[in-house]
Amino acid sequence: MQTASVLNDNLHAAADPGAALPVVIVGAGPVGVRTLRELRAADPTLPLVLYGDERYEPYNRVKLSGLLAGQHSVTDISLAAELPHRSDRLTRFERCRVRRIDRAAATVEDECGRVQPYRKLVLATGSRPNVPAFARSGMKGVYTFRDLRDAEALAARRTASQHTLVLGAGLLGIEAARAMQRHNTRVSLVDHNPHPMFRQLDEQAGALLAAQIRARGIELLPGNSVRMLLGTGQLEGVVLRNGSEIPCDTLVLATGIRPNLDLALQAGLAIGRGVTVDAQMRSSDPDIYAVGECCEFDNEVFGIVAPGYEQAAIAVRNILDADTAAYRRPQLVTSLKVAGLSVFSLGEPQLPASHRTYSFRADGVYRRISLVGGHIDSVNAIGDWPELPALREYCNNRRWVSPLQLWRFRKRGQLFADSGAVDVQALPAAAIVCNCNAVSCGDIRGAVDAGARDLQALSQRTQAGTGCGSCQAVLAGFLDTPAANSQAPGLRTLKMVTLGALALSLLALGASVAYPDSVQLSWRWDRLWRDGTLKQISGYSILGLCVLSLPLALRKRLRFVRLGDFAWWRIAHVVLTAAALLALGVHTGFRLGDNLNLVLMASFLGLACAGVLLSASVAWEGRMPFGRAQSLRRIGLWSHVLLSWPLPALLAAHVLKSYYF
Repeated sequence: MQTASVLNDNLHAAADPGAALPVVIVGAGPVGVRTLRELRAADPTLPLVLYGDERYEPYNRVKLSGLLAGQHSVTDISLAAELPHRSDRLTRFERCRVRRIDRAAATVEDECGRVQPYRKLVLATGSRPNVPAFARSGMKGVYTFRDLRDAEALAARRTASQHTLVLGAGLLGIEAARAMQRHNTRVSLVDHNPHPMFRQLDEQAGALLAAQIRARGIELLPGNSVRMLLGTGQLEGVVLRNGSEIPCDTLVLATGIRPNLDLALQAGLAIGRGVTVDAQMRSSDPDIYAVGECCEFDNEVFGIVAPGYEQAAIAVRNILDADTAAYRRPQLVTSLKVAGLSVFSLGEPQLPASHRTYSFRADGVYRRISLVGGHIDSVNAIGDWPELPALREYCNNRRWVSPLQLWRFRKRGQLFADSGAVDVQALPAAAIVCNCNAVSCGDIRGAVDAGARDLQALSQRTQAGTGCGSCQAVLAGFLDTPAANSQAPGLRTLKMVTLGALALSLLALGASVAYPDSVQLSWRWDRLWRDGTLKQISGYSILGLCVLSLPLALRKRLRFVRLGDFAWWRIAHVVLTAAALLALGVHTGFRLGDNLNLVLMASFLGLACAGVLLSASVAWEGRMPFGRAQSLRRIGLWSHVLLSWPLPALLAAHVLKSYYF
């Protein structure tokens, strides 16, 4: 049964000659809904019509594997919250397929016979599963996995299946295989490529993912494919390309997609693998646009949702004549959780010899970058890597990678000196944070400005972090809530010793003790500076305290030095710094002196102040905006490092000068 849900009675499916013609969107999937939302945000008065042919409310297909695995409910994947409110000028036709486009009359006709005129038409008809020829016989036990109806059928089948075979080890196939294990069903995963996710991962990353899949109890059969099905009416098994037979009662096809082109063919639009579009997302008819998996741009169809969201934004800008926007071929990015592993891929995984490649591997973590002309061209990674948003920004803006960064990457797997967190405030508004839902830094900052103060509120407003969840650590950086390290061990102690070091630093900078101007004093403090023995005791105390503070650097940089918690090493370092400042006051009275002494005092006090700044940025990081805390931390760190370099030479010169003269 077809039903129409009319959200404003002033707009009808049939044309009113005096009314403004609407923009009609055919397809209520994620990209169609995103197009609707972008249009409404750009022009709240614009009449809109949305057609969807499924019997469900619009939903997010990215989350279907989570639904099948029991991680999401139907409510969780619904896109109803993204649709305009009832007061908006919107007509929705649910469970209603558009069967014909009349380009001459600028109308569409649905299967109920209703004719809807349009000002502009957007095709967001998506795709359907690619079903191999051997599986088109209608045999029971053969399933596809593309929409909510498929997920419901597989969920019902899972309880009765004894052995499920999944064909295709891309992302969807791997997630389907995991979900079908839910009731202890035996699951086999077959793919003709040498390792899973072959289009996204190189050989080493693919090997790590394959090991993880097998560790989850899934039988992985790479380098093979299904040749034929066994059984009469009901699936009993398959014959593989190598001639072996595998008994199974369920076959799940995850063998790619085919764009839905029926409407485009009927309308006589130019097509290739999809509806051919130009850089403005226009088809061969200037009043018809195509976005998402149904369109073909630059001889390529993109089978992931993120390019579709970008295409929707470009189409909307051109429909409204607000800007002549042009779509560029995206650098495809995959960033998600697969079989419990964080997987990241940017650019092509299989590289020509002209690329300079650097890799790092340790404890189940694999990272590889490739450079062309000193710029990052491709990234592959298995395991968590906090630097990824910054890496994407480096790649998008073609930033030069220095030899020091490459050396650090080969040694530690990090391009940046402090990779514990991402400075999200430094990322541009267009930088994508949530790859599953194509949520940018600008979207997240807007949500925070609108009142989102925790991760749940931020996810509700933007959908960021509701897919695979791999971006949630970065999302926390946009919030004004206490940072994760606000519960770090010894934090209260660190604050106390930092305040003590700060007080001594301010005393050293703002006060100095003069020589007494009378000889009739009971205690002459100038003996501390005139008596050679006392002067040597205080001087060597400073030197000894400086040497004792050095192991902190070794604890941080040498892998085999791991005794105790680093937080307490940092506290000890601050205490030693405060003691050295106190000894400096005894040694000099905090008088700056002249010539070499002046340079040495300036270097030492600058080093101490930079260290106090660094310590304070760590101690109070949870009580200030994330970006500000990270900026202070970076300034303190680099100032501390740079000011420490000349200190040994200055100290040595000071000691030699003292003994020489």
